[in-house]
Amino acid sequence: MTDSLTAGNTNPWQGLDVQSEWERFSQRHTQEPDIWTSHVWVDNMHCAACSGRIEQSVKQMHGVLGVHASAASKRVKVIWDANVVHPSQWFANLNAIGYPALPVNEYHAVTDRTRDQRKMLWRLVVAVFCMMQVMMYAYPTYVSDSNDITPDMIQLLKWASWLLTLPVMLFSSTPFLSQAWLSLRQRQLGMDVPVALGIIVAFVISTLATFAPGGWWGDVTYYDSLTMFVSFLLCGRWLDVKLRNRTAGALENMMRRLPHAVLKKNEAGEWVQIAASNIDVGDVLYVRPGEVFAADGKLIAGNTSVDESMLTGESEPVLKSTGAQVIAGSGNLTSVVEMQVQQVGEGTQYHALVNLMASASTEKPGIALLADKVAQPFLWGVLLAALFAVIFWWTTDPVKAVMSAVAVLVVTCPCALSLATPAAMLASAGTFAKGGVLIRRLQAIQALSEIDTIVFDKTGTLTENLQQVVLLDSHPDWNSTLLLNLTATISRDSLHPVAKALYTFAKKENAAEHLPMQDWQEIVGGGISATLVTQDQQSIALKLGNASFCEVHTEADAGVQRLVYLVAGHTVLARFGLSEQTKPQAKAAISQLISQGYEIQLLSGDRIAAVKNLAAKLGIQVALGLQKAENKLQNVKALQQQGRKVLMVGDGLNDGPVIAAAHTSIAMGTGVPLTQAQADMVVMGNDIGVLVSLISHCKKTILIVKQNLLWAALYNAAGVPLAIMGLLPAWLAGLGMAASSLLVLLNALRLTKWQKGVLAERAKVA
Repeated sequence: MTDSLTAGNTNPWQGLDVQSEWERFSQRHTQEPDIWTSHVWVDNMHCAACSGRIEQSVKQMHGVLGVHASAASKRVKVIWDANVVHPSQWFANLNAIGYPALPVNEYHAVTDRTRDQRKMLWRLVVAVFCMMQVMMYAYPTYVSDSNDITPDMIQLLKWASWLLTLPVMLFSSTPFLSQAWLSLRQRQLGMDVPVALGIIVAFVISTLATFAPGGWWGDVTYYDSLTMFVSFLLCGRWLDVKLRNRTAGALENMMRRLPHAVLKKNEAGEWVQIAASNIDVGDVLYVRPGEVFAADGKLIAGNTSVDESMLTGESEPVLKSTGAQVIAGSGNLTSVVEMQVQQVGEGTQYHALVNLMASASTEKPGIALLADKVAQPFLWGVLLAALFAVIFWWTTDPVKAVMSAVAVLVVTCPCALSLATPAAMLASAGTFAKGGVLIRRLQAIQALSEIDTIVFDKTGTLTENLQQVVLLDSHPDWNSTLLLNLTATISRDSLHPVAKALYTFAKKENAAEHLPMQDWQEIVGGGISATLVTQDQQSIALKLGNASFCEVHTEADAGVQRLVYLVAGHTVLARFGLSEQTKPQAKAAISQLISQGYEIQLLSGDRIAAVKNLAAKLGIQVALGLQKAENKLQNVKALQQQGRKVLMVGDGLNDGPVIAAAHTSIAMGTGVPLTQAQADMVVMGNDIGVLVSLISHCKKTILIVKQNLLWAALYNAAGVPLAIMGLLPAWLAGLGMAASSLLVLLNALRLTKWQKGVLAERAKVA
C-alpha cells in the first residue's frame, strides 16, 4: 500500500485507514491477504431502493470488489482491495449519498435504536396533535350549509389550518422530504420520492387555495388529509422501527456480549482492571459469578458451572473444573475462577461466530432479489400511474386530477414489498441464533425449505463425537507407557473425532505428549503418519489409523467395532478398539424425516460393517462405507444430476468439499472450523434432533415470505385503480400504506417463536 492513497484526504474517516483500526470491523480474506471484508452500520436505509442505491454507488468505486446492503438490518458488507482503496473513501461515499455510516464495533446499537425510536415518536406526536386541531377546524365546513358560516370565518379556519400544518411539514415530514431530496440529488429514485412528492403537492395546492383562491386549483384545501396521512405514515414508520428493534435484539445481544473491562493479574500478583481489548495470550484473568468470559482459555483455579446457551443453544449449565476449557462469550454462573488466556480477538470461537452472523445479516436470499429487482421499475411505474391520473381527470376536474395523483403516489409506496422478505428472514435468523443455530447465508433458509434428500455423515453427526477406547493388545517388546506416549503425541494436533478419542484415552492413562516427532501428516480417510526421532538420532516411521492406511492384513469387516492400529514400518505396535454411541435423538429425528417424505442416505469413511449396522439401527435404507471425500462428492453430484436437492449434514474434515457442493449444508458445532466455514448453517450444540424443527421452521419462513409478497402485490393491485379513479382520498391512501407495512412486519414476528428439537416437532404434529 502506498501513502498516495490517502494523500490530501481530509475527510473525517481518515483515521480508519490505519490497518489496526480497520481490523476492528473487518476480516482478511483467507487466500488473498490484501482483500478485506468490512461490516458497517448505516442510517436512513429503509427499503430495497435504498439498499440498491448504496450498492450501486459504492460498487462503482475503484478497488471495491463487492457490496451487499440489507435494509432490514441496516448493515452493509463491503469487500475491498487494500492496495487500491481505503475505508475512508467508501465511508465518505456513503455519507455523501445520504447514508451516514459507522463501523459495527462503534455502533452503540441499543442507545441509538432507542434514540431513533424516541425521535420518531416525537414526530408522530406533533403530527397527530396538529392533525386533531386541523380536523377540528375542517369539521364545520363539512357539516354546515353554505349560509351557516360567513366567508371570513371560513378563510380564518383555512389560515389556522395552514399554520397548524407548518409543524407537520417542517418537523414531522422531515424523514420523507430529506431522503427524497438526497435521492434526487444523486439522480436516483428512492421509496420516499413519491411520498414526498405527494406531501408537497397537497400542501402547495392547499396553500394556493388559501392565499390565492380562484385559479384552476380552486378554493378547496386538503390540510386535514395531508396531516392525517403524514400521521399514518409516521405511525407506520415508528412501529416499523420498534418491531425491527425487537427483531434485531437477538443478533446484537450476541454480537455485543463480551465485557468491556476485566481483572488481570499483574507481575506483582495483584488484580488490576484493564480494557478487554488489551488482553494478551497468557494473561491470567479473574472472573466472578455473573460475568462473561472475555477470551478463550482454560481454568487454572476454581470450579464452576458455565452458561454456554448463547453459543451452543444448550440451556443446561456445563460443569467446569480446573483444567477445563472455557470459551469467550459464555457466562460464569456459580464460583470465582481464574483462567489463563489462550486465544483473543479473531482467534476466539466467539469472534468466528460473530463474523458468521454479521455476514448473514447482509446476505440476500434469491427470493429477496425479486424485491430488489422490482423496486426501481416499480417506482417509475408509480410516477407514470400518477401522471396518467392527472391526464385522465385534468380536463374535467384539475383539482381531482392532482389529488388522485397524490393518492397514487402515497398508496403505492413499496414499503411492504421491500420488507416482505428481509423482515421474515432476519426474524428467523435471530430466532435460530437464540436456539444455537447460526445462519451463515440467509439463502440457506430458502434452500433448506426446498430439499428432498438428506445425506448424513456418521461419526460426530449421528454418533457421539468422543468414542470409548480400549487398548486391545500391544507388542510385547514395546513398553506400554511408550506406546501410549506415542499415541498421545501423534493424535494431539488432529481434529478428527477418532484422534481426539485416542488422545483423551492416552492422557487419562497419564501419557506424555512431548516425544520428538517429524514429518507429521494427516491423510483424510486414513490416519496420521509421523517420524519418531530416538535418542540415538534414529528415525522410525510411524502410522496411526485404519487397517488399509497402516497396511495391516486383517479379516475384512470382522465385527462392527472400529479398529485403529499403531504401526512402525510393518510391525503392529498396538491395536485399539473404539465403540461409538448413537446420539440420543438420532433415531427419532431420522424416523420423523422419513415419515415426512425425505430420502435419507448415510455416507461415511468408516468400515462398511459399522456403517451398515448404524443404518439398520436408524432405519436408513441407503448406506455406504469407506467413502473418502471424493467419493462423497461424486455421490452427491450424482443425486443432483437426478434433479434432487440435497442437504449435506456433517462435521469432519472430509465433509468440507461435499458440504460446499450440496444444495445447502449444515455443520455440527463440534466439527472442524474449516467445515463450519463452508457450511450454510452451523448447529452449535450436539443435538441432531434440532434438524427436524429447523427444516419445519424454514418452510414456515418461506410461507410467510410468500404471504407477505402476495399481500403487497394484492394491496397495490387494488389500491392503484381506486386512487386513479378518485375513489381513494389521500388520508386513506396513507392509512393503507402504513397498514400494509405493519401487516408484513407483524406477520414476520410469528417467526420469533421456535420450538427446538424433534420432540417438540412431534408434539406439534400430535
